[in-house]
Amino acid sequence: MKIIIVGGGPGTMDFLSSGGAATIKSADVVLTSTRLSDEIASLNDNIKVMGIGDTIEFLKRHSSERDMNIAVLASGDVGFYSIATTIRKRLLNDLQGGMHSNDDVLQGSAKNPNAGFDNAIPDIELIPGLSSFQIFAARLSQGYEDWKLISLHGLDRSILPYASYYRKTFALTGGRWDVASMIDELVNAGLGHVKVYVGERLSMEGEKITVGRADRLSGKEFDKLAVVLIENKNFVKPYQTLKDDDYYRGKAPMTKEAVRNLSIDALEIAPSDVVWDVGAGSGGVTCAMALKAYESMVYAVEMKKDAIEILRENRSRFGAYNVKIIEGRAPDALIDLPVPDKIFIGGSTGSLREILDMILFKNPKVKIVVNAITLETIGKILDSFKRLNLKTEIISATIAKSKKLGNYNMMIGENPIYIVKGERDEEN
Repeated sequence: MKIIIVGGGPGTMDFLSSGGAATIKSADVVLTSTRLSDEIASLNDNIKVMGIGDTIEFLKRHSSERDMNIAVLASGDVGFYSIATTIRKRLLNDLQGGMHSNDDVLQGSAKNPNAGFDNAIPDIELIPGLSSFQIFAARLSQGYEDWKLISLHGLDRSILPYASYYRKTFALTGGRWDVASMIDELVNAGLGHVKVYVGERLSMEGEKITVGRADRLSGKEFDKLAVVLIENKNFVKPYQTLKDDDYYRGKAPMTKEAVRNLSIDALEIAPSDVVWDVGAGSGGVTCAMALKAYESMVYAVEMKKDAIEILRENRSRFGAYNVKIIEGRAPDALIDLPVPDKIFIGGSTGSLREILDMILFKNPKVKIVVNAITLETIGKILDSFKRLNLKTEIISATIAKSKKLGNYNMMIGENPIYIVKGERDEEN
C-alpha cells in the first residue's frame, strides 16, 4: 500500500498545489475532513470523510493491499502541527509492533524511509502545502522569519510564556483556546498592551483580518477557524541574570542573589519545564525561574498577602507573565496544580513531610531543591529525603560581600545557606 499525505493549504482549490491535485486525482481513495471534502469533490469520485482515529484504522486495515494507492488530504501543511505527524507515528508504530525505533525508520531512502522492513509496512510520502502562517503573513505583508510558531489547538498550553519572551508569536487556535479565550488570558495576566492580529477564515468566504490591542479586543467574538499573531514590543529576553537591586523588595524576605543562582542552577530548568515555587515569598526565585522556563509556566504558591503583593509587583517589573500566583498554604494549595518537572521549596511552614508526599505523588521523577538556614531544618530535610529514597546532593554556601569602610573594603559574611537537591535515582 502506498500512502501520500497531501497538504491542502488553507482549504480552497486556489491554494492546492498542482502536485497535490494530481495525487488526489490518481488515488484509489481519498481520506479527508468535512471541511475539505466539498472543495475536492470534482477531483475524485471516491472520497471518504473521517477523523484522525478512523483514518488510522482505515490505513491499518488496508496495509496489506500492496497495489492500493491512498491519498490523505490534510489542512494546512504536512509539516506544521499536521495530521501527517500523527499518522506516521501511530501507523508505523502499530504495524511494526514497536520493534523499530524512529532512528530505524529514518535509515530508508528519502522516497521510502521504510525500505528494508516487512512488506506490510506502507510507503508514506508527503506533499507539502501552504501553512496558515504563510497565508497570514502574506495578508499582513510581513515576513515570518522572526515569528515563534506554536499551536494551542486541543492542547493544555498557555500563550503567556510566548507572549512574554518573544517579540512575535503565531498561534493556531482551537478547542479550549479559541481567540476570545486567548485574548482574555493575555489581558488578565497584565499583557493587555500587546498588539494582536486575528485572521479568520483565511482564503475562504468571510475572510476577515482584525488588528488591535488585546485589551481593546477583549469581549469580541471571532470565528472558530482563526489564527493569531501576537506582537509584544516590550518582550523580555530570558537570557539574563537578575540582580538583587533589580527587585522591588518591600518587607518580605528574599533569597539572596548568589544563593538564588546556585539553587536555580541545581534545578537545571529547561524552557518547557513546569515549575513550582512553594513558599514563593516576594518572588526572588520565582521570577528568576520564570526566565528559565520561558516556554512554560511557574506556579508560585504563597500564603502571606503582603508577600503576594510584592510578588505581583516583581512579576510585572520583569515582564515574567508566565508566573501564576497561587494564594494558599501548601500542601493543600498544590492539589490542583499541573504535574511539575522542577520544584523549589523556599518555605514549608512546618509541613515539609506532607508537601514532599504530595509532590512525589504528582511526579515521582520530579527534581526538588530546598533551602535551609538552621541545622535543625537541614536535619529534617535529610530525614525526609531519606524516607522517600531520594538521591541527595548538598551545597553549603557562605557568601561574603564587600563593604566600604573609609579607604578600605571589608568582606562582610552572611549566614551560611544549605542548598539540598533531591531526586529519585533513575535506576530505582
